[in-house]
Amino acid sequence: MDYTTELFEENKKGTLCFPGEQYSYDELKKEHFFIGAYDKNQCIGLAIFKKGFFKYMYLYDLKVNSNYRQQGIATQLIKKGLSLALNQGDKGIYTQWQDNNLSACLFYLKCVFVIGGLDTKVYQRTPQEYKKDIYFYLNV
Repeated sequence: MDYTTELFEENKKGTLCFPGEQYSYDELKKEHFFIGAYDKNQCIGLAIFKKGFFKYMYLYDLKVNSNYRQQGIATQLIKKGLSLALNQGDKGIYTQWQDNNLSACLFYLKCVFVIGGLDTKVYQRTPQEYKKDIYFYLNV
């Protein structure tokens, strides 16, 4: 699938800031599994996966400490997740990102994910209705 990028004026729609999630490990572990990257005893990267309802593992969240970015950590977390997904009989990984997060979208394309779809309705009737979700798939 082809794609184009469009840069908007800075702060055209405002800046969104997402505070650190307060994940409940006990709740998430019921349906998710976690892969962490560590520097000594410090967690510097985290990938959270969930079994999809079809033959793709869902990448629920991926984050790397800002001091450790651009070092291949996120790519290694994805590779490990893909290996585990394949061992469980899945055919790949999928995830979704908002179209206004260009750096994340370009990261997934760089990791050879392909665009599988665009959801233009997910944010309708919300303060973020100008956004869309892009679905990315990593196939084997």
